[in-house]
Amino acid sequence: MADSKHEKLETAAHNMADTMLAVMDKLAGKESDLKLTFEDLTLEMGMFKAKLNGSIVLDIVYSKDVKT
Repeated sequence: MADSKHEKLETAAHNMADTMLAVMDKLAGKESDLKLTFEDLTLEMGMFKAKLNGSIVLDIVYSKDVKT
């Protein structure tokens, strides 16, 4: 049963990443800011565990490819 829960969490994380990439792609080229705010975000990596509160601001500016 633990594997099933792990798989569901992994799927949710991938879905969230895909959604974030789609949002960032839509904002690209518009010099937009994307602010991610989180409360009690727990990051676990092996023996290490951290609980974070705060926000991250992503300044999204894509440049156009130059044709030569």
